[in-house]
Amino acid sequence: MRMNHSAIVCSTQETADRFYEGILGLKKVKSFLLKSELTEQIFGTARECQVIHYLGDTLAFEVFLDTSPRRETHPFMHVCLEVDDRETFLAMCQSKGVVVNRVQKGDSLLAFIADYDGNLFEIKEAAPSQ
Repeated sequence: MRMNHSAIVCSTQETADRFYEGILGLKKVKSFLLKSELTEQIFGTARECQVIHYLGDTLAFEVFLDTSPRRETHPFMHVCLEVDDRETFLAMCQSKGVVVNRVQKGDSLLAFIADYDGNLFEIKEAAPSQ
């Protein structure tokens, strides 16, 4: 089993493009309007929603654009990403205005970032390949 994609909510295409293309380096491969009849059947809310697919070699996000007031999300919800060089990636994030939260956990240092709409990502360094 493998995960096909993760769904994320962003407020605008601009914030989505800035993060998913500009920070994560994904390619925008598809965009479509999800009709209200379908959103009602799937999510229990009858309103149209623009959806954008961003794709990388091993990573895919389905971003729903929603300008309605943000509902509270569970504080533990996040996506964990592995990068080849965590410190270089985090420095690039900071240079683009993304806040990096480093948290000491025993002998380990955890790192979290949020996209421009507050979606939380844990950043881990990938294990060296053998």
